[in-house]
Amino acid sequence: MPVKKVAAPTKMDIRSLRSALDSLRGTDDLLISSKEVNPALELAGLAKHFDGGSAMLFDNVKGYPNARLTTNLFATEERITRMFGVDDPRKFKFKCVEALHNPIPPKVVKDAPCQEVVIDKNINVWDVIPMIQHTVKDPGRTLGGGNTLVTGKYFWGGDHISYNRMNFRGPDFSSFQISPGSHTDMIATEWYKKGPIPMTINMGVPPACTLMAGGGFMYMVLPKGCSELGVAGAIQGSPIEFVKARTVDAMSIAEAEYVIEGYLDTTQKVWESEIAEKEQKQGVYPFHPEWAGYMG
Repeated sequence: MPVKKVAAPTKMDIRSLRSALDSLRGTDDLLISSKEVNPALELAGLAKHFDGGSAMLFDNVKGYPNARLTTNLFATEERITRMFGVDDPRKFKFKCVEALHNPIPPKVVKDAPCQEVVIDKNINVWDVIPMIQHTVKDPGRTLGGGNTLVTGKYFWGGDHISYNRMNFRGPDFSSFQISPGSHTDMIATEWYKKGPIPMTINMGVPPACTLMAGGGFMYMVLPKGCSELGVAGAIQGSPIEFVKARTVDAMSIAEAEYVIEGYLDTTQKVWESEIAEKEQKQGVYPFHPEWAGYMG
């Protein structure tokens, strides 16, 4: 008998990553696996294999009984546009333009899901967050799915969200990649050697935040000091909620699954990998090969 295909709903609750995935349960747009998945190489291989297909949710992560992993939510234009309430991928750009013109300011809350469990002593990020390795050429595992959030005076009164690939070189410190000319580059330049720059790294966030972090390199229409979360809220159709960080002068996305609180230190150099540090050569040895387009 032919297998009946179940289409994803035309209206989804996207106020959190969990609600978005729950909206896809029971449809062909989400594959759920209870089989153990390895963050080293295996997850990236599956993501590439299913590129252009279903989103995936893995409930059993090797070495991390506390964690689940998801990937490929944004693997098809049709699912992206449907997720944000648009029926034709060719029309999605108009919704983005409307959001740029009419942002919905983020909403500050006091209690947030991202702070239900707090670890503020003996911090070892490796024990808690399953960072992945993309290829055998990677010199280590990369935290690439975290949304960097800088707010308040450190972003000229606004809020900035972006992706910055990180390689944790120790239990509580990491390299931090900044694209030249980006808002994060402007922040680092403005506050260079003037003290630590407080920020949070937010993982497992509402899809509109992911969209904004990955597509916000448009500084003619998103000047420094703007509210990038406001644009994300307009795309989502409701305010993005954020909450005061517990340990630094920064904000966290309330509906994030994980948040790392910390700061960018512009007075010290952290090499991107062990081999780069050993050879004292930056940007020479393979690192973040997925950024060069092997998965694109």
